[in-house]
Amino acid sequence: MDANDVARLRATVSKLSRRLRNEGSRAGGLSAGALAVLGRVRRDGPLAAKDLARLEHLQPPSVTRIVDRLSTLGLVDRTAHPTDGRACLVAMTDAGHRFSDETLDQRTAWLATRLDLLTADELAAIEAALPALARLAEQP
Repeated sequence: MDANDVARLRATVSKLSRRLRNEGSRAGGLSAGALAVLGRVRRDGPLAAKDLARLEHLQPPSVTRIVDRLSTLGLVDRTAHPTDGRACLVAMTDAGHRFSDETLDQRTAWLATRLDLLTADELAAIEAALPALARLAEQP
């Protein structure tokens, strides 16, 4: 890929990401970082704040603020860490699961309506690119 293609990919992925985030933000006005932290806790189960920071590429003070907000909204709970007395584990509440389900449903429905507008060849190209894009997204 040349520099122009890389720039086009960055711009396209950024725009799509923004559009998807905006679709999910109607349910509660959470920031992109808060939605990412909530999603990570949903996928990976209870996590220490330091692990959330590392996995989501955020600074620990940012994660602390995000977890405080999510906790205030009743979307996550903090519990004592079983082996580290200085840390706590962040876990989703039932309300957090409901909120997350609603947000994901909104985003999925929005994306499905957009995908319906594409040709069979365009859909096949996206499907073929999914493993590489997923791998790219998970790299540190």
